[in-house]
Amino acid sequence: MIELSAETLAAAKNNDISAVAAVVAATEDLVMSRARRVAGSDVASVDDYAQAGRMAVWEGIKRFEGETLAEFVTFIGRSIFGAMVDARREEMMRGVSPHAAKVFGEALAQAAGDPYEAEQIATSEAMGKDRLSPELAFAARLSWAGMDSLDRPFNVDITGESVSLGDVVARDIEMPADLVEARDVAAHRRKVVRERVHLALGRLSDRQRTVLKAGFGIAPMALYRVAVDDSELADELGATPAQVQMARYRGGLRFAEVYTEGAREC
Repeated sequence: MIELSAETLAAAKNNDISAVAAVVAATEDLVMSRARRVAGSDVASVDDYAQAGRMAVWEGIKRFEGETLAEFVTFIGRSIFGAMVDARREEMMRGVSPHAAKVFGEALAQAAGDPYEAEQIATSEAMGKDRLSPELAFAARLSWAGMDSLDRPFNVDITGESVSLGDVVARDIEMPADLVEARDVAAHRRKVVRERVHLALGRLSDRQRTVLKAGFGIAPMALYRVAVDDSELADELGATPAQVQMARYRGGLRFAEVYTEGAREC
């Protein structure tokens, strides 16, 4: 808990050196806890991340436009964590070529900011001659995304700023929030995606659902290649290839609509 008086915070905003020093001292515990979280098992980097956090506090005082201590705590917490993640990303990017980082950035734009989907896109034909190998795409994703901020608000519109991603993951996996790590977030995200996919499929017609499952080999359907195996799939469903194609088209549109509705909740 950061303990500061309104007077000290106001004085720091007005560049009073002693007040700025008091703010830096008051945020030290927060800086160190965030540094240990970002460093994870890389304990040798804790001091480097802590220094990045202290600089974020120093610079954040000048940028803070609120008035209350609660507003400052929220603002400076995000600033500290963001600075540390940037420092971590810069460190990790040293192992990834500028070309790979650029391609992954383009894939990330196509994936609407989802680093896991971007990893898949980066290895696909969508990137043309610039497509990455699975190994390079994986390294680029780690470099670009680092760890998802456990302190970021989960969904401001639904839960407000007080409920973080870490809080939600901790609740769902029944673990204390302080013990949640980046790998827990990744596992939770995969679980949520699976559940959302099956929920969306459940809102399609039987034929649409079956055809879409067949296109990806989702149990209990075997994998039927799109267009190539339409006649075989049509025979199994007692339909025509044209009906299979129409079910795939309409089902795809409906699935995207339903899935996107669910995505807005995360």
